[in-house]
Amino acid sequence: METLYSVQGILNRDFVGQITYTICLDRTYHKLDIGLTYDKQRFAEDEITPELEEQVARETRERYGKVLSGEALRHAILADMKTEIHPLAMLNDTFIGCVHRQMTERHMLYDGEKVTEGCLPTAEFEGVLKVTVLVFNVIKDDTHYRLWVQAE
Repeated sequence: METLYSVQGILNRDFVGQITYTICLDRTYHKLDIGLTYDKQRFAEDEITPELEEQVARETRERYGKVLSGEALRHAILADMKTEIHPLAMLNDTFIGCVHRQMTERHMLYDGEKVTEGCLPTAEFEGVLKVTVLVFNVIKDDTHYRLWVQAE
Protein backbone atom coordinates (compact mmCIF):
# COMPACT_ATOMS: atom_id res chain seq x y z
CA MET A 1 0.00 0.00 0.00
CA GLU A 2 1.05 3.55 -0.71
CA THR A 3 1.28 6.00 2.20
CA LEU A 4 -0.95 8.97 1.40
CA TYR A 5 -0.62 10.83 4.67
CA SER A 6 1.32 10.59 7.91
CA VAL A 7 1.37 12.93 10.88
CA GLN A 8 2.63 12.89 14.44
CA GLY A 9 1.68 14.93 17.47
CA ILE A 10 2.28 15.34 21.18
CA LEU A 11 -0.49 15.69 23.75
CA ASN A 12 -0.21 16.79 27.35
CA ARG A 13 -1.93 15.65 30.51
CA ASP A 14 -5.65 16.47 30.78
CA PHE A 15 -6.05 17.20 27.06
CA VAL A 16 -9.53 16.36 25.84
CA GLY A 17 -10.64 17.23 22.33
CA GLN A 18 -10.69 16.40 18.65
CA ILE A 19 -8.03 16.90 16.02
CA THR A 20 -9.19 16.53 12.42
CA TYR A 21 -6.91 15.90 9.46
CA THR A 22 -8.22 16.45 5.93
CA ILE A 23 -6.75 14.44 3.07
CA CYS A 24 -7.75 15.18 -0.52
CA LEU A 25 -7.53 11.89 -2.41
CA ASP A 26 -5.83 12.42 -5.77
CA ARG A 27 -7.55 9.46 -7.42
CA THR A 28 -9.94 6.58 -6.72
CA TYR A 29 -8.70 3.92 -4.29
CA HIS A 30 -10.24 0.52 -3.49
CA LYS A 31 -8.38 -0.39 -0.30
CA LEU A 32 -7.70 1.85 2.65
CA ASP A 33 -5.84 1.46 5.93
CA ILE A 34 -6.10 4.21 8.52
CA GLY A 35 -3.67 3.58 11.36
CA LEU A 36 -3.34 5.23 14.76
CA THR A 37 -0.83 4.53 17.48
CA TYR A 38 0.02 6.28 20.74
CA ASP A 39 2.13 5.72 23.84
CA LYS A 40 1.78 6.26 27.59
CA GLN A 41 -1.64 4.63 27.93
CA ARG A 42 -1.24 3.64 31.60
CA PHE A 43 0.97 4.23 34.59
CA ALA A 44 3.51 1.55 35.51
CA GLU A 45 4.16 0.47 39.09
CA ASP A 46 7.54 2.22 39.16
CA GLU A 47 5.93 5.54 38.13
CA ILE A 48 3.79 5.78 41.24
CA THR A 49 5.27 8.42 43.52
CA PRO A 50 3.90 9.99 46.68
CA GLU A 51 3.31 13.18 44.65
CA LEU A 52 1.27 11.29 42.05
CA GLU A 53 -0.76 9.54 44.75
CA GLU A 54 -1.45 12.87 46.46
CA GLN A 55 -2.45 14.51 43.17
CA VAL A 56 -4.80 11.69 42.14
CA ALA A 57 -6.35 11.50 45.62
CA ARG A 58 -6.94 15.28 45.63
CA GLU A 59 -8.40 15.36 42.11
CA THR A 60 -10.65 12.36 42.81
CA ARG A 61 -11.94 14.03 45.97
CA GLU A 62 -12.45 17.43 44.30
CA ARG A 63 -13.96 16.21 41.01
CA TYR A 64 -15.97 13.21 42.17
CA GLY A 65 -16.36 13.61 45.93
CA LYS A 66 -14.73 10.22 46.43
CA VAL A 67 -11.94 9.56 48.92
CA LEU A 68 -9.30 7.07 47.81
CA SER A 69 -6.26 5.87 49.73
CA GLY A 70 -3.99 2.85 50.11
CA GLU A 71 -4.64 -0.08 47.78
CA ALA A 72 -7.80 1.47 46.34
CA LEU A 73 -5.77 4.50 45.25
CA ARG A 74 -3.00 2.34 43.75
CA HIS A 75 -5.59 0.24 41.92
CA ALA A 76 -7.21 3.39 40.51
CA ILE A 77 -3.84 4.65 39.24
CA LEU A 78 -2.68 1.32 37.76
CA ALA A 79 -5.94 -0.19 36.48
CA ASP A 80 -8.63 2.47 36.15
CA MET A 81 -6.72 5.48 34.79
CA LYS A 82 -5.82 5.37 31.12
CA THR A 83 -5.26 7.51 28.09
CA GLU A 84 -8.04 7.05 25.53
CA ILE A 85 -7.54 8.06 21.92
CA HIS A 86 -9.67 6.76 19.03
CA PRO A 87 -9.87 7.34 15.24
CA LEU A 88 -13.01 8.36 13.35
CA ALA A 89 -13.24 8.59 9.54
CA MET A 90 -15.53 10.49 7.19
CA LEU A 91 -15.49 10.32 3.39
CA ASN A 92 -17.07 13.32 1.65
CA ASP A 93 -18.80 14.19 4.94
CA THR A 94 -20.29 10.69 5.29
CA PHE A 95 -19.38 8.55 8.29
CA ILE A 96 -17.38 5.44 7.33
CA GLY A 97 -16.11 4.26 10.69
CA CYS A 98 -14.88 4.70 14.23
CA VAL A 99 -12.78 2.27 16.23
CA HIS A 100 -13.25 2.57 19.98
CA ARG A 101 -10.99 -0.04 21.54
CA GLN A 102 -8.55 -0.02 24.41
CA MET A 103 -5.49 -0.60 22.24
CA THR A 104 -2.52 1.69 21.65
CA GLU A 105 -2.37 0.67 17.99
CA ARG A 106 -5.35 0.12 15.78
CA HIS A 107 -6.21 0.02 12.12
CA MET A 108 -9.32 0.88 10.21
CA LEU A 109 -8.95 -1.49 7.29
CA TYR A 110 -11.27 -1.29 4.29
CA ASP A 111 -10.81 -4.06 1.73
CA GLY A 112 -14.02 -4.52 -0.25
CA GLU A 113 -16.57 -6.26 1.96
CA LYS A 114 -13.87 -7.05 4.55
CA VAL A 115 -13.66 -4.19 7.04
CA THR A 116 -12.53 -3.65 10.60
CA GLU A 117 -15.31 -3.88 13.17
CA GLY A 118 -16.79 -0.42 13.64
CA CYS A 119 -16.27 0.49 9.97
CA LEU A 120 -18.73 0.47 7.09
CA PRO A 121 -17.94 -1.40 3.86
CA THR A 122 -16.92 1.09 1.21
CA ALA A 123 -16.14 0.07 -2.37
CA GLU A 124 -14.32 3.19 -3.55
CA PHE A 125 -12.47 6.01 -1.87
CA GLU A 126 -12.34 9.30 -3.73
CA GLY A 127 -12.81 12.92 -2.77
CA VAL A 128 -12.13 14.21 0.71
CA LEU A 129 -11.19 11.93 3.58
CA LYS A 130 -11.35 13.43 7.06
CA VAL A 131 -9.79 11.50 9.93
CA THR A 132 -10.51 12.77 13.42
CA VAL A 133 -8.38 11.80 16.38
CA LEU A 134 -10.85 11.65 19.29
CA VAL A 135 -9.00 12.31 22.52
CA PHE A 136 -11.08 11.46 25.58
CA ASN A 137 -8.35 11.57 28.21
CA VAL A 138 -4.58 11.95 28.44
CA ILE A 139 -2.97 10.94 31.74
CA LYS A 140 0.69 11.86 31.07
CA ASP A 141 2.53 14.79 29.55
CA ASP A 142 4.37 14.23 26.26
CA THR A 143 2.04 11.50 25.02
CA HIS A 144 2.99 10.88 21.38
CA TYR A 145 0.55 9.80 18.69
CA ARG A 146 0.96 8.97 15.03
CA LEU A 147 -1.74 8.78 12.38
CA TRP A 148 -1.29 7.47 8.85
CA VAL A 149 -3.39 6.68 5.80
CA GLN A 150 -2.37 4.06 3.26
CA ALA A 151 -4.27 3.10 0.14
CA GLU A 152 -4.18 1.19 -3.12
